[in-house]
Amino acid sequence: MCELLLAVWPEPEPFERVLPWGLELERLGIGGFGWGVAWREAGRVRRYRDPGTLLADKSGQAELLGVHSTHFLLHLRRPSQLSTITLADTQPFVTDDGSFAFAHNGRLERAPEFRDRFASQLQGRADSEVGFRLFEVLIATGRRPAEALREVHQQLAGSANLAYLPAQGTPLFYGGNPGNDSWRFLLDGAAVASTALHSADEALLSLCFPSARRAVRLSPGEVAAVGLDQASLPTASGIEV
Repeated sequence: MCELLLAVWPEPEPFERVLPWGLELERLGIGGFGWGVAWREAGRVRRYRDPGTLLADKSGQAELLGVHSTHFLLHLRRPSQLSTITLADTQPFVTDDGSFAFAHNGRLERAPEFRDRFASQLQGRADSEVGFRLFEVLIATGRRPAEALREVHQQLAGSANLAYLPAQGTPLFYGGNPGNDSWRFLLDGAAVASTALHSADEALLSLCFPSARRAVRLSPGEVAAVGLDQASLPTASGIEV
C-alpha cells in the first residue's frame, strides 16, 4: 500500500523541489510507516531512509536540503505486514556499489518461497527486499532492466508497481498493481512517474499534481522509461534499455 514517485530533471535540482510532492502523497495516501529517497550523485546512487513519516522527520528533511540531483526516487511506505516496519525494511533499496536503487509497491505473494535463496543477503523481513535481491540477480545474469522488472513480478506473483533508478542510463517505472495505478506526466520542468494514492479515479492529478501535463496511465504490465521526452515514448514492447 506504499506510494512511489520518480522525478527526472535536465539539470540538478534541490531536494526541496520533490519534498512538497512527497508530503502531499503522504498526506493524501495511506503511508506513514517509513519513507526514503534515492538520488544520483557523483556517478552512483545514494540514499536516505527513516522508519517514521516524512512529515515528522524534520532532521532528515534538513539533512537533505543540501542535496542536488537530476534524479530522485521517493518511497512512502505502508507495509502489507505491519510486523515489517524496521529501518531495514524501509525503501528504496540500493545495491552495495551504488549502481541502482529499487522500490516496490504492492504484495509479492511468493516472496516467502524465495527467502531461503537470499537469506544471507536479506537484512529485513519485507517481501519487497526479496524482490530487490531477485532483480539484482537477474541484472547480474544479463537481463535488461525492463525485462528483469517484468520477471520479478512474474516469478514472485501478487501485485507490483516497481521503480528502478540506475546510476547511469534510463530510469524505469513498472505498473503491475491493479489496486494502485501508475501514471507518468510532465510537471514543473520534470518528467514524473507516480502511483495513484490507491484511488481508482484521477485524484492523483486533481489533488496532488493539478499542474501536471500530458498525463498517461500505465497499462497493466507496462514498463515506462522516465525522461524528458516521455510524452512520446513507446510502451514496454518497444523499450530497449
